[in-house]
Amino acid sequence: MVIPTPGRRLAVIDTNFPWKQSGFRYWENYEIYRQRPDTLFFATNPYTDWRGNQVSDNFPANVHSFSQLVDQIYSEKITDIYCVFLNLALSLIGNTCLPNGYTILGSRSELNILPLVSDRKLKLHTTLYPGGGLSANTPFEISKLDSYYSTIFSNVQEVLKQYPGSIYVPGMINAEFYSLLPKPKTPPIRLVFSAHQGLRKNFPQMAEAFNQLDESFHLDIVGDWEDYLHLLINNNFTFHGLLEPEEVRDIYHQDHVFISCSTADFSATDGFPTTAAGDAMSTGCLLVSSNPRRDSFVLLSGVDYLEITETRSLVDILRWIKDHFDEAMAIGVSGTNKIRSRYDSKVVVSRKLEAMGLIKKGIF
Repeated sequence: MVIPTPGRRLAVIDTNFPWKQSGFRYWENYEIYRQRPDTLFFATNPYTDWRGNQVSDNFPANVHSFSQLVDQIYSEKITDIYCVFLNLALSLIGNTCLPNGYTILGSRSELNILPLVSDRKLKLHTTLYPGGGLSANTPFEISKLDSYYSTIFSNVQEVLKQYPGSIYVPGMINAEFYSLLPKPKTPPIRLVFSAHQGLRKNFPQMAEAFNQLDESFHLDIVGDWEDYLHLLINNNFTFHGLLEPEEVRDIYHQDHVFISCSTADFSATDGFPTTAAGDAMSTGCLLVSSNPRRDSFVLLSGVDYLEITETRSLVDILRWIKDHFDEAMAIGVSGTNKIRSRYDSKVVVSRKLEAMGLIKKGIF
């Protein structure tokens, strides 16, 4: 049983929320509400997606506009504020332009609430995942977040090194929603490439590899990749476009292998595994990934997933899977077990709330 810490009241700040396609942020907030139902949720763009379209959602709590935050800090006796991503963390403390003139991508000076934080002695907490202004070139060492934030979580080695008091947490999935089901045992071997369009997702590399495969494989493509389909010569694919999470889950349940050949671009280097990859692994998919961050915190190459390297190309790995299918699926099982046990939102959120002092220890 979850026991909330008395005398504490949490506010969660987000940007576009509750947008279910935002993945881990949606499920994290959902689980925060389950474990601390007195939590208040605020968004700079409530009930809209990143394109500005209205979203219909059954999120169990009301999502307030950020403009209401100041009043509700007083009226609702808020003591703690939590946010995700570097750009939002810096915006809340008015540190959007760093001393060297570097402006964090996506940060907004009008979100500065530092005077109120100081006056009310509010506790600030954040998670610094890849993205949200945290790129390979971000000089986060001079942002001095640890001077303002009581708790810093991350799965990025550079952040953990810069802030010795920070806490490692993996990404997260909703293992209950992305349920584990047996995979089809009949041909073809079904591959899935699922991501929002972006240079770092490296669609051309995926297409080049798929074009070299025979009819033993079928590819499912999820996301806004209409402008890239001309790169595919191999016609054994189905383009699904942008889908709701329930529809994506149905595809994952039918597929054997999730392909993630991400690299770095001007805005970010993807975390490992990506949110979509973690979701697919939770359903039983084998991950084939470039692992651009060389992350080995939880998943081990050759044990829990298959890694694309300079000496082992994507097409070589996919052909090996065909010739060693049972062995490959056994690696997938190992990865799935780790994802479902270590990345589940119930486990990760519990650890975070405990570290923030918002629930008592030993409740799970």
